[in-house]
Amino acid sequence: MAVETRGIVLMRGERGPGVKVEILADQSRLSLVSGFGLIGDWEVGSFGIKSLHEGFAIWAQGEEFVLRTENDAGLAREMGLQTASPRMARRVAASHRKKDLPWPDPIPEAPRSHLSAIALAVGGVLVIAGSLLLRGDPVLAARSVESGLRAAGNFWSAFAGGGLLVLVSALLLAIRARGARALAIVSVVALVIVFGNAAQRSAAGPDVLIAYGSIAGGTVIGLAVLFGGFIGETD
Repeated sequence: MAVETRGIVLMRGERGPGVKVEILADQSRLSLVSGFGLIGDWEVGSFGIKSLHEGFAIWAQGEEFVLRTENDAGLAREMGLQTASPRMARRVAASHRKKDLPWPDPIPEAPRSHLSAIALAVGGVLVIAGSLLLRGDPVLAARSVESGLRAAGNFWSAFAGGGLLVLVSALLLAIRARGARALAIVSVVALVIVFGNAAQRSAAGPDVLIAYGSIAGGTVIGLAVLFGGFIGETD
């Protein structure tokens, strides 16, 4: 698309106001017209042109002159100048509208990691399995859910509730729900506290060691997720 603008022509080395001209340029021709008539009309390739700090130096038909315009960047872009000064190059780049620039290929989104959610889910299942083993003990089977919150019931219902909360937090982490990290932290910390009380106050015989081993394994996995930094992958 042709560029039409106004400017001033000065002979090389000449001082003064110069001659005001109308400029028409496209990819094939450059024309300069003053109030006195046509100054020049050249085909691209028949004259030399170089960008200066301000304006252009032009060699045509054995003469050299300086052309200063109101739209140096547009003229340089239209003429396809390859010798633009750094200043002119910046002006040409700034003259491009953003919508005319090619958009880069979108950066593919990194695949989501569900490692923390999977690990927490495994830990929750182990804790719940251990609580069910405790509940299935003949001595504890007749005891209520309420009694399972205390040492007399070996905290089996407390472990079941904690394991369930860990499973819920794993699900929320998988779908990147708000509050998932907080729930995971609270659930695991609660399990650590309950397990500490159970280890000190419960009368755990050999028949329930497997249950406590399962609960301990699930709790350790939860702690590994918290302190291993895996939860940060879901942000």
